Amino acid sequence: QALIQFRICTDGRAFAGADMANGGAKKQKLYDEGHLPYYASALARKPREPDMALPEDGTSAQHCLRMIEDYHLLDFSERLNTSSYVNVVFEPEEEQVALMGLRVNLADQTVYPESFKMHNDTLNMIAKLWHCPMPDDFAEYGCYAGAGTVGSTEACLLAGLAMKFRWRQWYGEKHGLDADQVRGVYPNLVISTMFQAAWEKLFKYMDIQPKFVTPSAKTFTIDPASLKDVVDEKTIGVVCIMGNHYGGQYDPVWEVDKVLDEINKSKGYQVGIHVDGASGGFVAPFQPDLPAWDFRLKNVLSISASGHKFGNSCCGTGWVIWRQRKGLSDSVAINVSYLGGSADSYTLNFSRPAQGVYVQFYKLLRLGKDGYTSQVENQMAVSQYIREGLQDIKKDGQHIFVILDAVGQSEQKICLPVVTAMLNPKLALSYDDIDLQHVIAQGHWYVSGYRMSMHHPLTEKSVPLFTDMAAEQAMFRVVVKNNLTMAMASHLLREIRNAIEFLNEHGSGFKHKKPKPPLGRKATFAC
Repeated sequence: QALIQFRICTDGRAFAGADMANGGAKKQKLYDEGHLPYYASALARKPREPDMALPEDGTSAQHCLRMIEDYHLLDFSERLNTSSYVNVVFEPEEEQVALMGLRVNLADQTVYPESFKMHNDTLNMIAKLWHCPMPDDFAEYGCYAGAGTVGSTEACLLAGLAMKFRWRQWYGEKHGLDADQVRGVYPNLVISTMFQAAWEKLFKYMDIQPKFVTPSAKTFTIDPASLKDVVDEKTIGVVCIMGNHYGGQYDPVWEVDKVLDEINKSKGYQVGIHVDGASGGFVAPFQPDLPAWDFRLKNVLSISASGHKFGNSCCGTGWVIWRQRKGLSDSVAINVSYLGGSADSYTLNFSRPAQGVYVQFYKLLRLGKDGYTSQVENQMAVSQYIREGLQDIKKDGQHIFVILDAVGQSEQKICLPVVTAMLNPKLALSYDDIDLQHVIAQGHWYVSGYRMSMHHPLTEKSVPLFTDMAAEQAMFRVVVKNNLTMAMASHLLREIRNAIEFLNEHGSGFKHKKPKPPLGRKATFAC
C-alpha cells in the first residue's frame, strides 16, 4: 500500500499527495478545483448536463454554493414577482429562527415537546384571531382543534376529508347504511370556479365530485342564491373563498351562512362551510368594516390559510382550524406511539421541519395586531396607487385598462391587496395581456397574465371562469405583498407605461419569443 505524505500548503490547507498509481492525479485534481476560485476551476467551463447524474467525486463547499447561486441568479427576482402571493422578505433574526427550526422534526413530539408547544401556541393565537369558540376539551389538549400544515393545500385537503367523514356519518344514519355501503356513495362539494389548485387535488385524490358555481366577472364571487340549485343530500359542504387568487375578492360567507341555514332547516341537511382563507386569512381579520366571515357564523366548520402568504411566514407554512374535534378533526387524526411516546398527528404527511412554525410564531410576536393592521393598510394604499396609475394610461382618449378587482367594480370593496385588470376590449388592440406580461418582464418585473378559463379537474376540458366573459379573454393581476413599497410601485407603473408604448409602436408586428399557452391547456396555479 502506497505511503501517503501530508504537506501543508501556503494557504494553510492540508494536501494529501499519493502515488500516481493509487489515485494521486485524482487527488491533485480535486485539490486544484477546491483551491482555485470557482471561475478559475475546470467546473466553470463544464457545460450543464441535460440529463444530470450523481457525480463520481465530491465538490468543495464554496464551489457548490457558487453553482447554486448561478442557478438562482437566472431566476426572476423574487421581490419583483407580483404574480405570487408567497412572502419573500425576512429579517436576519427570522432567518436565524428558520435555521433553528430546520433541525427539528415537528412530528417527533416526545423528543421536541417545547417545539410542539410552540406549534400549539401559534395554533391558539390563530384560532382566537378567527373567533373560534373555546373547545370543551381544551384543558385535555391544551390547544384548539387544528394543525400546522405544509401550505394551505394540505390544510384544504384535511378540511375536505373531515367534511367527507362527517357527511358519511350523517348520510349512513339517514339511509340506514353501514360503513361499507356508504363508502360506495359519491359525495360532492360546492365551490366556485375561482378555486385554487388544492381543491383540484381533493377532487382527484379523495374521490369527491366538484359542483362548480360559475360567478359573474362583475363580482368574481359565489352567488349565495345559486346554492339552492346545487346543494343536495350528497353535498359534504360549501367552500367560501376569502380572497380568490384571480382578483382578491371575498366570497360573501355571511350571506352563504344564511342561505345554508334555510336549506338545512327545510331539507334536514347538515351542510356546513369551509372558509378557504389561503390568502385572506391573515388580511381579513385586520379589515374592521368587513362583515363576520369566520367562526362567528355558526355554519363555519373549518378555516384554512397559508401562513406563507400574508401571514408572512416562510414558504411551506399553512394552518387549518376546526370548530371542534368531535365529528371533525378527530376523524383525520392518528395516534403515533413508536417514537418513544404517544402523540396525535393531524397531518397527511409525517416528518417535516419546524421552520414554518418557528417563523410564524416569530412573525405573530413581532407584528402583533397593530403591526398586521399597519401592514394591510400599507398594502391597500399601494394597491390603490397602482390602480389609479393604470386608470391614467389612455390611448385615443380611452382608458387602456378596465379594472376588474373588487375596488374597481364591486359593491363590496373590501378585498385583498390585489390589482386585477384587463386591456380594454373596446380598443381592439393588436396585443393582449399575455403580450403585456412578456414586455413588462423586460424591465425585470413579473406580472402574470392568464386566460379567463379553467381546466376542469375531472373532464379535462377547458371551461370559462365566468358566466359573462369568453374563455379566450385575458387579464392580469398584481399582488401587492409587504415588500412592494410605494417607491417600487412607482417603478412598476413606469415599466407598465413603457410596455404599453412599446406595444403600441410595434402594433401587429410584435411577436414575443415565448409562445402563448393554447386555450384548454392544463391550468397552472400561482401560489
